[in-house]
Amino acid sequence: MMMYNADFLIAAVVILLLVLRNFLDQKRAEDLNSRVFLFFAVIGILDVIAELVSNYYITSGDGDFGLAAVVTTTIFYLFQALLPYTLLCYIMTLHDNKLISVKKMLLAGIATILLASIVLTNPFTEKLFYFDVSAGYVEGPWYRLMYYSALFHLAVILILVISWRKEFGPQKIKVILDILILCGCGVVIQLLHSPLLMTGFGMSLGILTLFLTINNPNANRDSLTGVYNHLYLTRRSDELIAAGKSFHIITIYLYQLKHINKVAGVEGGDYILQLTAKKLEELCGNRVFRITGKRFLVLTMSLPEYEYYITQIKKMFETDMQLDADSSKPATPVVLSGIVHGQKLGTSGLMLEYAEYLESLSMQNGMIEVIQDDQQTMDGFLYNKKVEQYLHTAIAQDLFEVYYQPVYSTAKNDFVTLEALSRLHHPELGWIAPDVFIQIAEKNHMIEQITDLQFKRICMFINEHRDLMKKLFNIKVNLSSLDLMRSDCSSHFIRMMDDMDIHHDWIQFEITETVATEYNAGLGMVIDGFMAAGVRLCLDDFGSGYANLNTVMRLPFSAIKIDRTLLFDICNDKKRAMFYQSIVETFRRMGYSIVSEGVETEEEMSLLRRWGVDMIQGYYFSRPLPVDELLKLLNM
Repeated sequence: MMMYNADFLIAAVVILLLVLRNFLDQKRAEDLNSRVFLFFAVIGILDVIAELVSNYYITSGDGDFGLAAVVTTTIFYLFQALLPYTLLCYIMTLHDNKLISVKKMLLAGIATILLASIVLTNPFTEKLFYFDVSAGYVEGPWYRLMYYSALFHLAVILILVISWRKEFGPQKIKVILDILILCGCGVVIQLLHSPLLMTGFGMSLGILTLFLTINNPNANRDSLTGVYNHLYLTRRSDELIAAGKSFHIITIYLYQLKHINKVAGVEGGDYILQLTAKKLEELCGNRVFRITGKRFLVLTMSLPEYEYYITQIKKMFETDMQLDADSSKPATPVVLSGIVHGQKLGTSGLMLEYAEYLESLSMQNGMIEVIQDDQQTMDGFLYNKKVEQYLHTAIAQDLFEVYYQPVYSTAKNDFVTLEALSRLHHPELGWIAPDVFIQIAEKNHMIEQITDLQFKRICMFINEHRDLMKKLFNIKVNLSSLDLMRSDCSSHFIRMMDDMDIHHDWIQFEITETVATEYNAGLGMVIDGFMAAGVRLCLDDFGSGYANLNTVMRLPFSAIKIDRTLLFDICNDKKRAMFYQSIVETFRRMGYSIVSEGVETEEEMSLLRRWGVDMIQGYYFSRPLPVDELLKLLNM
């Protein structure tokens, strides 16, 4: 009778029990991959225990091989057949990260089903093993089929890993290869020297490796607050979306956390985050995620639950999170965004983008705000997403157009300058409002590329119509804050002008009031570069924000554009008219050229001319025009 060394099996049981205890004790993910890992670990423990019991009967040596020996050994063989298939399913969940279709499960399990049927019929066929009174446990003619099945599954897994290498990434591939080596070595060693029961030990080391790496419960937790993290939310929500399950989310945006960090220090900010996480967990249990530095999310599975939690969370911040007992203002004002039926957005990434879009609609005025989605808001978000996606194509193919709006001189009674304006046409959406695509481009740091494309077109237009510049002072070109943040901004555009033989004074760059109020050393260097090259500047949209005379005087503007919002009702409201007139008079005394934007009526035109406004821009004279129509208007 052959003797077997069970020491490795005992070690395997200890390893697997420790893994299982720690995995169950910790806050673990509830996604499909984690459930399959748990199943894999349990099957692994049962397999090793069954092998130990079977080994007891095999090595007992008393010659009494009854039904118990046959049953326990058959069960052990069944687990041996099932384990490689379970590992294969685990690898498939890593790839799909959502659901495995029944068709995939059946295709992947054909070999296992065939092997399981052989194991179950073995007591009658004795193809794998049998017990003999004199010889004891005897390997059948198909005994090695168990090893070949394990190696076959490991080979299939290796092929899948190679084909899915881009989706897995280098870290996961390294872990999976380590597991294949551990399991494969165990199988091969026991195949070549069966008394060393190494298959279960190699498998236990593989499961331990998974527990320490891919399925480490700590990998799903936010290190600061202890709640679930963004990575787990992505897996969980994508799995729910793939399953067609309905769910609803609430995001909690602590938008003043940066201010709290300044006032109370980073430790004070961390305390607020930890306190918020604790309160949310007490209220919502394991439904809480921290998705960014300032944001938490609560995932709910029913509408009543959603409505209850959004109400209770609002109350929580109104009461428990106050600075002190006498304060009526929350210490941590938040924006609560609610999305009903989050699965309708299709992906977790789009869902979180929509939550941020909702937050952007809030006032953020230091109070607690609740914003819930509706169809109109959703339509606006999806419209912006289509625009955002199209911007990449538009930049790659240079699909933007330049329209020019003429600016009229009250002294010369003629057009003396043009403002270049970007336009974009979508094949489905039609013309996209410039404010919309420019804002999206700035948010996604694409505006610099758009500015370069448009400026090149402007320079080409000037070169093609150089006689036009005998009539015009200049062409005004808008620069965004991101354009001006480039350290080589001035040299970059001057170089483009020089390459196309464009006189520097033919271009006047417009800088918005918002950018001018955020003056810094970097902006100062850019402005100095323009001034040294003879490029003039215009302050755009004065009166639309917080600019004042200090802002105007800090930078060397040669012209000031007064925003059209200040023009509202000046023909009927004397106070508005006096205010507008005083602005014009003040800037004229300071030597600036004044441009009035948004002029649409004869009455407005007459007032502005009387007040001494130098130039008029607006629909009263002309809307922005494509090149052909512009040339007709200018009689060129």
